[in-house]
Amino acid sequence: MVFHSKTPDYMATHILLVEDEIKLARFVKLELTSEGYQVILAHDGLTGLTTARESHPDLLILDLMLPEISGL
Repeated sequence: MVFHSKTPDYMATHILLVEDEIKLARFVKLELTSEGYQVILAHDGLTGLTTARESHPDLLILDLMLPEISGL
């Protein structure tokens, strides 16, 4: 079985990652980018909310315990 790093058309291609731990966010972004996804980072709840409204991501990965506004 062969796996390709390109994402199929039916999968999300634009991901918004909202994570306040900078090193963790960079690592997750690196891994997702290497799989062919386009990743936008936000490091607090308020920025994440604003970015989600502006960029309309296909997928949102959201930390629950965030500064400014929680992920809940």
